[in-house]
Amino acid sequence: MLHYTPPSQDLAFILNDVLDANAVLSALPRYNGVSTDVLLQIADEAGRFAAEQVLPLNHAADQSGCTWENGKVQTPPGFKQAYAKYCELGWPSMCADEADGGQALPRLVFSITNEILSAASHAFVMYAAIHHCASACLRHSATESLQRRWLPLLATGEVTSSMCMTEPHAGSDIGLLTTRAEPTPDGSYLISGQKIFASGGDHDLTENIAHLVLARIAGAPSGSRGLSLFLVPKILDDGQPNPIFCDGIEHKMGLHGSATCSLRFESARGWLVGEPNKGLAAMFPMMNEARLLSGLQALGISDLAFQNALAYAQDRRQGRAANKGQPAPIIHHPDVQRMLLTQKAFIEGGRTFVHWVALLIDQADWATDAQTRQDTTDLVGLLTPIIKGFLTENAQTCTYNALQVFGGHGFIAETGIEQLVRDVRVTTIYEGTTSIQAHDLLTRKVLADDGRRLGLLLDNIRDWATSQATEHACFIEAALNTAAKLEAATQLLATRYSEDTELTLQASVAYLRLAGHSVLAYVWARNAVAAAQAPAASLWHKAKIETARFYVEQLLPEVDQLMAAIQAPARPWADALAA
Repeated sequence: MLHYTPPSQDLAFILNDVLDANAVLSALPRYNGVSTDVLLQIADEAGRFAAEQVLPLNHAADQSGCTWENGKVQTPPGFKQAYAKYCELGWPSMCADEADGGQALPRLVFSITNEILSAASHAFVMYAAIHHCASACLRHSATESLQRRWLPLLATGEVTSSMCMTEPHAGSDIGLLTTRAEPTPDGSYLISGQKIFASGGDHDLTENIAHLVLARIAGAPSGSRGLSLFLVPKILDDGQPNPIFCDGIEHKMGLHGSATCSLRFESARGWLVGEPNKGLAAMFPMMNEARLLSGLQALGISDLAFQNALAYAQDRRQGRAANKGQPAPIIHHPDVQRMLLTQKAFIEGGRTFVHWVALLIDQADWATDAQTRQDTTDLVGLLTPIIKGFLTENAQTCTYNALQVFGGHGFIAETGIEQLVRDVRVTTIYEGTTSIQAHDLLTRKVLADDGRRLGLLLDNIRDWATSQATEHACFIEAALNTAAKLEAATQLLATRYSEDTELTLQASVAYLRLAGHSVLAYVWARNAVAAAQAPAASLWHKAKIETARFYVEQLLPEVDQLMAAIQAPARPWADALAA
């Protein structure tokens, strides 16, 4: 079965040598006493918990899945005990405020630990990490009384949450939602309607679940402008069950250990979160955290697949390899090396990317300078759909290549690789498909403010590049050249968008991947330079530089194809599908 080793050395390298996280955190009064040594100790503990408590459950969870009977969901064997231990060890409270019983640690801690936990079990993280996303929503929009009631329970893990948006007739087009909210004299609302695809909508890990439900108050405007957000608990304060019914769980391609529920609300009592008719704005902090979590899940699963593919390639003897005798370990075959290095480049570059963004979030929340808070907030907004769209798509390539390395042994269930291919597939779909992320990036995050947020990214890349010595200039030049292509593509699409909005969106997914490569080229340049400057350069550091070279020479050329697609005339393609 699968084994997992937490990426301790790479995390230490990223935090200390690439991001200089100590300097960033020390400039934030809230985290002045938090060092990277502390963060890495936490990462080590998370690694032990993940490898010893969670990973052994993952394969069986896929085989047995969740069960639904008489309206109740039971999680796979061992999940309840592992979740209890997870709460006992204080993992849910890491980033919660001290006033809520939390440890007030940086957002960076959540990023690191959930990469590790996602590698051990994607399904387990679907239950265990949602409290963080829900808490972000409540801190942003809920009344003081709702915050005091629910944030401490989310911080201990005593209560989990679910995001109830989708309905049978309304998927991504949430303006079509019909769930109703009827006000009552005591200020609460009675929620009635049906929701589907609610991850963790019911389970046996906790007695109570705080559902965050989008619904429409009578007389509200049509479309998404008329939606409001409500907190609807499974169990009311008097201990009585709210009339919320689980009508079943979905039978899915993968992620069998995570219950995806159909929920029916029959005048269930709920409380308004945020202002009436502004439910989407209230929900966005939760959605954005969930999108960033999707990137962490994709990264963790990719790393688990890669580690096992690498070990298999080092052990499996098959075929001929020059000067290696017969049969040779397949790692000596050039195409196996290509597949493994593709995974390594996407994973290690992605790791730097996601933890850099987590550090930006800490600055956005706690920097003393207002302009720094604004700029980092805007930069995080720009990078969120890129993480969601680019890293989750790369994970499909990583797990596919891992299966290819295993060959026929990857296709059978016993090795565990095919489970990862199935489990990671949903990361490109939930929390908004890749296409939705691409539309959001191009129209809302780039064109809507005339490229201001994009300018922050480009300035970041160029300012860093000009501050570096000429050693390893090829990596710096690759970052600058890719940034220039992204800027040129933006100017082209801005002009095209003013002429034909719909046809311009044809290029949005290509634009997202171009933006993703722009960030990856930048972080790989930083990785390579940091590795070259290491006081005691080792074989590990040399491998880092060579992986950067592989990325620049073998994967980054995708940007030329993307530019060609973006520059091609925008045409209506509907006729090609009419036959």
